[in-house]
Formats: sequence, C-alpha cells, structure tokens
Amino acid sequence: MRLSSAQIETIRQAASQNFGADALVWLFGSRVDDSKRGGDVDLYVEATHRDTLLSALRCKIALEDDFDLPVDLVVKEPVQDKPIYRLAKAQGIQL
Repeated sequence: MRLSSAQIETIRQAASQNFGADALVWLFGSRVDDSKRGGDVDLYVEATHRDTLLSALRCKIALEDDFDLPVDLVVKEPVQDKPIYRLAKAQGIQL
C-alpha cells in the first residue's frame, strides 16, 4: 500500500468528520499496488450518514488539499449495489 501512516490517519479523520464515526473506508486502485508509481488516491466509503453529496465534496477537497494529489471518492448510496462497490471492497484494503 502506497500511503504513509499519517496519510491513512488523515483519511480516517476526514471520513469520520464528514460521514460520521461509523464510516468505513477502503483504499483501492493503483495505490494498493506497491510496484506502481504515482497515481491518484481512490477511496470507497460506506456510512449511514445521509447527506452524502455535500459530505463527499467536503471530504474530497480536504484530502486533495492535504495530500496535494487527486482523490477519487466513491460513496455508497443507500439501497444501491453498484459493481464499483463490490470491486473496491474485493480488491481494496480497509483503512
């Protein structure tokens, strides 16, 4: 996994602040592969918090500002089951 422990803690804090303390976050995509270089930070979030659009925007902007990297944030919508959700959990690492 190509994230520092400080970056992981920043992600956890941003998710908790924007989606609630029960938010679960997975890192997926190229940053999971130690043999790759560069790339954005792909995150998948599951939470019971309902205001997901505004929360997602705030979280994404905060993380991009902190990391100076692009962040792709996928937030599970209630009562939805999209292929990206399954992919992120299956191939990702829960933070």
